[in-house]
Amino acid sequence: MKALLFVLVLFLISVLPASAANTSQANGTAPTRIAELYSDIESFDVTLYSIQPEENLTLEVSLIRSENGNKEVIATQEFSTGSLPANTRVTKVGLWDVRNAERGAYTLRARLLEQGQILSESEYDFVYGGNSASRLRVDDLIPNSEGITVILSPNQASLFDLEYMLVDGHDVLSSTKTEKASLTSIPEAFSASWETLLENNREYTGRVKVRVYSPNRGFIASTENFTARDDAKITDIYEDETGASATVLGRSQVPFEGSLAFSVYKLNENFGTGNAIPIESVQERVPVLLNNDDETVEIAWSQKLPEGVYRLEIELLGNNGDVIEHRETVIESDLSLASSLSSVNNSTSETEASSGKRTPGFSASSLISGLVAVFVLFKEAKLKQNTRL
Repeated sequence: MKALLFVLVLFLISVLPASAANTSQANGTAPTRIAELYSDIESFDVTLYSIQPEENLTLEVSLIRSENGNKEVIATQEFSTGSLPANTRVTKVGLWDVRNAERGAYTLRARLLEQGQILSESEYDFVYGGNSASRLRVDDLIPNSEGITVILSPNQASLFDLEYMLVDGHDVLSSTKTEKASLTSIPEAFSASWETLLENNREYTGRVKVRVYSPNRGFIASTENFTARDDAKITDIYEDETGASATVLGRSQVPFEGSLAFSVYKLNENFGTGNAIPIESVQERVPVLLNNDDETVEIAWSQKLPEGVYRLEIELLGNNGDVIEHRETVIESDLSLASSLSSVNNSTSETEASSGKRTPGFSASSLISGLVAVFVLFKEAKLKQNTRL
């Protein structure tokens, strides 16, 4: 009997630590664990935390429908967590594709796995299509290459936090928070700019998560996809008979590496565009721009425009050479043709002088002046000699 009791005690000692370990992992005290969960019928997010660096763990998430005591898994996703830095909260985001969703109770179940072994497990319950109305609702969500804007309407005066997320696949590239914002009676737009560079023609997801403080600390989330594009606009132009300039403002977190094309045409007397004569075209690269950066690009015509009326066309070309914006204006010059040619000759003379060249006329006058000075000195010397004699 004593021997049997001894064996039973040894068995319990060997089993209890494993059970305690599983309980601690489920309760969120494991070294690497699921720290926070959220889901609705459209999307979910899982926040992970580790006290040590981890690589390529597996996150398994399931959407479970509960009805009359029965549970049905209606969607499951499994993906790698990538790199998890030590002592850093990392959030992973995903989208559900549930068609004809039924009203009722749902559960998000998340499991963090390492080679098939569960490191941490957690669940989040929510109700879809319930009668309980939130204090806030999302009227519209617009993410683009600049940032994200959400329009919120209050059902009651509310105090809330806003989190803006830029998502690529399951990874949150950028996250910005606005704390203790408020609405009282009318809808209002809230915006944030992305704080990271985007890749041209790549699809991203913009997400807003609203945390309402009262009566219960609930959440509202909204998600929308967009394709990042390089973008800019011309904000100011200047033109005259000597040249032109344009100021360009960046409107995207995709680096803008485009150019400006300036073209000038001589117009006939009735200013008809059909008979315009091409005079000159110049294309100049725009310095790299990001959202809200601006640069001014200046060009000069090869010669001043003679008297007449000209049409100036300015095209802003994108990274791929596509025309983003087209502007037209007129240049009215009162310079005569002779004045225009004279200005060109003067410019040529100034260029030669600055490079150390001299014109033949200048060299001849210098030679004559030198000969006269020598003749005068020679004559004075001869007079002095005759006086002595």
